Amino acid sequence: MNKVKVTLVEIVPDPELKKKEKAAAHAVEKIFPGCGPVALYRTADGRVGFQMTVSVAVGDSKRLDEAYRAVMKVVGIRRGRPIGQKTVQAKLVLPERVYDALKKAAKESNVTMSRLAADTLKAHLPAHRA
Repeated sequence: MNKVKVTLVEIVPDPELKKKEKAAAHAVEKIFPGCGPVALYRTADGRVGFQMTVSVAVGDSKRLDEAYRAVMKVVGIRRGRPIGQKTVQAKLVLPERVYDALKKAAKESNVTMSRLAADTLKAHLPAHRA
């Protein structure tokens, strides 16, 4: 029996993204002719995504990456840390069981271990320290 992993996301209205859908579809059309519409969306946690229908063959991963970059360029989002958000690299010495639990929880939550650790600490530290 195979485990099926399901992730539910709440989509919130974003009129600014809606305005960019035609430009996103045009950008993808250059890479995948005849692909059809591109639907842009924002999740409740602020992440941006898109939906499109394309036919992909073996060896097309490069074109798929190009399409992703083209849509994100239209949307104006770059990969990596949000602009203005400063981070500090820290080394933590954790018991192996805690590390394993953090790694498992991050994978199940579909976030990085750093993100999960930061969110957990923010939730448990007094507001004036976080």
